[in-house]
Amino acid sequence: MGSRYFEAYVQYVRPGPPQHRARHDLPITPRGTHVVRILVDQSGYELLNVGDVAMLQSCVLRLRQQWPDAEIMVVSHAPERLPSYCPDVIGVGRTFADLPSLQFLPRKLRLASEQAWKSAAPYLANRIGHSRSRPVRPRTVIQAVRAADIVVASGGGYVTDTWWWHAAGILSLLSLAQRLDKPTAMFGQGIGPITQRALRAQARAVMPSLKVLGLREEATGRDLSLALGARPESVTLTGDDALEFIDATQVSGGDALGINMRVSGYAGVDATAATAVADVVLEAAAEFAAPIVGLPVSRYPVDADIDALRVLLRGAAGRSEIVLDDLDSPGALVRAAARCRAIVTGSYHSAVFALAQGVPAVCLTKSSYYDAKFEGLLAMFPGACSVISLDQPDCATRLRTMIAWAWQRPDPARAEARDAAARLREAGREAYARFRARIEAPTMAGADRRGRVA
Repeated sequence: MGSRYFEAYVQYVRPGPPQHRARHDLPITPRGTHVVRILVDQSGYELLNVGDVAMLQSCVLRLRQQWPDAEIMVVSHAPERLPSYCPDVIGVGRTFADLPSLQFLPRKLRLASEQAWKSAAPYLANRIGHSRSRPVRPRTVIQAVRAADIVVASGGGYVTDTWWWHAAGILSLLSLAQRLDKPTAMFGQGIGPITQRALRAQARAVMPSLKVLGLREEATGRDLSLALGARPESVTLTGDDALEFIDATQVSGGDALGINMRVSGYAGVDATAATAVADVVLEAAAEFAAPIVGLPVSRYPVDADIDALRVLLRGAAGRSEIVLDDLDSPGALVRAAARCRAIVTGSYHSAVFALAQGVPAVCLTKSSYYDAKFEGLLAMFPGACSVISLDQPDCATRLRTMIAWAWQRPDPARAEARDAAARLREAGREAYARFRARIEAPTMAGADRRGRVA
């Protein structure tokens, strides 16, 4: 990419050892010295999902390209992992869930209470922030909003019924920032489906004031965003922010059949459905004399993809070469996807990382949440992507057909998928540049009062 900031993300090649400094040990700008401070709220606080990590890294990188000297704060609950993924940011952790005095409470209760506080407290802070002074070392998310000049949300599919509590927390911080007259944006967003009235109301209060709303898909996202009050000139299709790290110049020449399954309640996929898929994939791999490569994305203990894959494929070692590695960085997932000629996936980012390298993807869905995600990919990569509902009575037959279709896609179709990803990647970069331009435009409300952000 030609940027020195890209080089800082050594985990694109492999995750390096954590820096020997805690999340608040980075140098803080002394009082009296104004350096732009940017707060990034994000989709995976524990940093246990490779897709979430990639979107966060991309957001930080692109913000640095616009504001090279900025102090960037990131909401994260994983101080032991954040420095290895984003070594040049300041972490903002939990407010009270980790306090020693509260450790006697069950962990789930502490975490639920923390999220409830994050969702509600910003709305109780209307009278906070009139002072011109900024906290030197923000300790809470509200302090971080007050300290920031700019507040953004990095990419994800959380503004939806499935993850309503996460969306509520992020939208609450954006709302506070807007009330404090700070520029806000949301990048790489998958919006919807949203049926909950409270979430729709919260989104409707935030979206009209966003300087930029970048959509990772617009099959449903654009109309829903406009219905929620987003200004048409602020809405732009950017694809997934993770595309930043897949700057492929050649179509992948892999020979493996890739697989990932998200066995979880929110995906609607249980072990029985996943086993049926794995059986078809094994049959196809045998027919093509192809190795099988796992493409795990989620590393959360409750629904780790690698654990599901090991169970699904444990009895098939003799039928085909099988590679199941615990991929712990975006770079590792990029390389694994590049080994494939086609993939079968119930995970969104496995498909993104494959399609962007010209590898066709057969996407499996069994929930309205994944319906929206995969239909968005299908609209952007029509010649290399297919979507199958596991609720169909003949889904096994259709899966066999579409695996063969993906395996046999001609070179021009693969090249078009790569080129589509490149166009989206450029659109994503442009969205960040547009955000800065709109902040600095003299016609923006408050520009005369705040002066140029540089």
